[in-house]
Amino acid sequence: MTNATKKQARKNEILRSAERIFAKKGFQDATISEIAKKAKISEASIYEYFSTKEGLLFSVSTKYASELFNLLDFHLKLIRGAGNKLRSIIYLFLSSYEEHPDNAAIIMLILKHNKKFLNTEGHLEIKKALRIINKTIDEGVETGEFRDDINVYLIRSIIIGTMEHLVTNWLMTERPENLTDLVDPFVDNILEGIQSKEKTDNQSGIIKIQLYENNKDD
Repeated sequence: MTNATKKQARKNEILRSAERIFAKKGFQDATISEIAKKAKISEASIYEYFSTKEGLLFSVSTKYASELFNLLDFHLKLIRGAGNKLRSIIYLFLSSYEEHPDNAAIIMLILKHNKKFLNTEGHLEIKKALRIINKTIDEGVETGEFRDDINVYLIRSIIIGTMEHLVTNWLMTERPENLTDLVDPFVDNILEGIQSKEKTDNQSGIIKIQLYENNKDD
């Protein structure tokens, strides 16, 4: 293992440990000492990679948001139809939060109201992922799949706001249900309001999330 590889491995371990501690204790109560102990390194070693505790927090979100964007970008290249893409986007967002509850807690419960986060690379990565929703809605309007009189900004806001509410409630109430179970009814209601009449009359080719769930068992 080269020195560069060792340094990257240590940095990743710091990020994983910080993710766990921040999610468990919150930003104010988490300490560099606790993170160092969990990562099995010295506090001084953490400062070799991150100059401040807040910088470390932002770096945790940057790594996660970048991976989420790459996941969306990869899968959407394989899907046809704006409605199917929208369903897949919402599924991938919610399933990612479900599989990574610590990152979900950091983004929804800690960073959401942090103004400094708006100027970070992590926030830019999240915005890149969310712009895919706009792009997909625009595509649906252009192809005639969605009505041409819808307000794209409002539809996007409804989708993002609903996802944020579902994830926050899921985190705060000790996960009483699987987030992905809500995808199909959520998307069905959105599509009912924005699909063109021609598309509503012909529902062939609609992908349901059960396909994703079934593939997990293959």
